[in-house]
Amino acid sequence: MATKRWNLTEEISRAHLTQVFSGGACNILNADGILLRNTERDVINDWLTEKNIVFFDPQIHPDTHHVEYNYDIHHPLEFAARDAAKVNLYEVSPRTFGGISSLEIASDHFEHQEPMVIYYSDGYADKDEIPVHSKRGHPLFVPDNIYGSEQAMAAHYQEFVKNANHMRKYLLTFAQKMETLTVTFTNNPARGDIVITPHRMHAVEMFKAIVQAASNERVFVAFTGGEDARDAKGQPRFMVPKEPREMEMRTLLDQYVDEGNALRRAIAELLEISVYVRVVYTQESVVLALKEVLRITGYLKG
Repeated sequence: MATKRWNLTEEISRAHLTQVFSGGACNILNADGILLRNTERDVINDWLTEKNIVFFDPQIHPDTHHVEYNYDIHHPLEFAARDAAKVNLYEVSPRTFGGISSLEIASDHFEHQEPMVIYYSDGYADKDEIPVHSKRGHPLFVPDNIYGSEQAMAAHYQEFVKNANHMRKYLLTFAQKMETLTVTFTNNPARGDIVITPHRMHAVEMFKAIVQAASNERVFVAFTGGEDARDAKGQPRFMVPKEPREMEMRTLLDQYVDEGNALRRAIAELLEISVYVRVVYTQESVVLALKEVLRITGYLKG
């Protein structure tokens, strides 16, 4: 059972009551490679509960749910809550990759045109600062102590593989819902197809596919690699060594960080300026933005 501290959507029979979908940065790997529950949104969740707002928070952790997040088990409730909510809050943390969140941001913004708050956090619950960013101002992906020890490297490497596979699964789920998004499995992609190979993450390419499809453009995504690059259910796999040698792992983790930074840059560049979107950087500014959009939707009075 999950904690009763907040006014959460926890059962699919009550998903239709969801007012705010609170997605994004969830469990975080610390400097020792241990998976911790992200507590940065707790203050925001407290405020939503105080205002009697029903919200869905996909952060599933053994401390609160006695299990870790499992896409196949938990995504039906997640999708039902997203469909019901009229306001969306996404946290993009420097300490988590944000692959699934990026696809949800693209779909919600370009397809549904609902009020959205994107919260680029600093990654720490005991601070409320501007997140680490590039010289051009794009928030950066800074996994905690990613090269600090063999244990940390191995844990981040597992997250790398998990994120790549989850993004592929999520893209297939979107393809079933979007008439403008078509997925094929072929080693001979057509000109203009967005090509996803089994040996690279392709996070930005998948994000752009959802942006275009949600913008009512016809998009074809081609997964290459043949049968060897698909699992028992036929889903495309991210194929990297299970136990790479140290230098090989470091090179692959470099790719992971590069993909995370490129994805954040793509989100910043492709999100059109709109009255529906608020981009904020501190917990305090999240609450102020939520007050505004919840009043616009009529969920919050006064």
